[in-house]
Amino acid sequence: MERAARRGGFEGCLMRPDLANYGGREQAYVKHHFLADYVKKLVFKVASHRDVVYVDGFSGPWKDQGENFEDTSFGIALEALRGAKQAWARLGRGDRKMTALLVEKDPNAHARLQEIIPRYPDITIQTFNDDFGKVVPDLIAAIPDDAFSFVLMDPKGWKIDMRSVAPLLRRPNCEVVFNFMFTMINWSASMPNAAIQAALEALMPATDWRCRLDDLDIMTGETVAEARKRVLVTAISDAVKGLGGYPYVMETPVLFPTKDRTFYSLIYATRSTKGIEVFRDCQHATLKAQDQMRADLQTTRRDDLFGSQDMFGSPVTGNEFAGRWMAEQERLARTALTADVPPDPQSITYGALWPPILARYGVRKTRLGRMAAELKDEGRIRFLDWGHRKQVPDESYRVTR
Repeated sequence: MERAARRGGFEGCLMRPDLANYGGREQAYVKHHFLADYVKKLVFKVASHRDVVYVDGFSGPWKDQGENFEDTSFGIALEALRGAKQAWARLGRGDRKMTALLVEKDPNAHARLQEIIPRYPDITIQTFNDDFGKVVPDLIAAIPDDAFSFVLMDPKGWKIDMRSVAPLLRRPNCEVVFNFMFTMINWSASMPNAAIQAALEALMPATDWRCRLDDLDIMTGETVAEARKRVLVTAISDAVKGLGGYPYVMETPVLFPTKDRTFYSLIYATRSTKGIEVFRDCQHATLKAQDQMRADLQTTRRDDLFGSQDMFGSPVTGNEFAGRWMAEQERLARTALTADVPPDPQSITYGALWPPILARYGVRKTRLGRMAAELKDEGRIRFLDWGHRKQVPDESYRVTR
């Protein structure tokens, strides 16, 4: 079906972020690269049999430089919704209803949102000039019971009462992406101010994040900064998982443009194994794009320093963080593939084995399947149903060790 949608011209009408629109906010380019890729695959996955509702809790726009909001989250999402609607119609899949619910508290930014409505007459767009948490009942009422909703929470700051948005997150057909402003939150977590601490508790309720930071357990090979990130990202992930009832919550880091430190984290929650697979595919593509952007930016700044292109200087290579991170994730996933397989005479189907591993570690499903085949060939695990000439396991294959 996805191949048919490509033939229908969907990919050709997708909006892709243009780095030229992100001067001084390159980290937003990385976020939007992920969003464009993910929303495209999301609507491929659901738009053929469900109407889709996109919910943006903190729409903005803020610091946009594109002429048609193409460097905003809602602009990217609307273009993807339009592309899906047109592609499915051409393929005879019916006229799927696409809806966008855009929330923005700031009255000036909300006024600018009205400019987008006449540009998308084929999509139902409703805007709300209020606090996100306060309009959650209205948002739920605006979403049809059988529709699929995708919720983006990308606040300008970080103060969100997660309990107030929990009813929206608990919708059965719902996935969430939350931009966790790690640098600001990490800094705020060290401040003794009672109001700040209360706001952090509202953001990460019932997660014991404060005690875990106070009694920081630093793992072997881990820096203090990495340990703090692990605690805070785990806390917000646990909050989303608990409040929304999501079995799978994952994170991808967005780095400072010129520093090897996390700027913010994109937290993704899904109830679908297909969602895990799509997230990891998008994550890998985004991390590679991030490395290339960082390399290009470093090269440009080096050229500016010398006043011209440094023809004889060594080029700044790309994919450095992505390569290191992916190699470590593969190592951990390979260990888990062996550890999570029960010993003979017990067994587990591969369809039950791979989702929790992929949710914990940043590998793509295709690579995990090849790793399972390699472990089989090494005699580390045994598949009881392996088919002739099979390269990767099927979901129904039983595996033991």
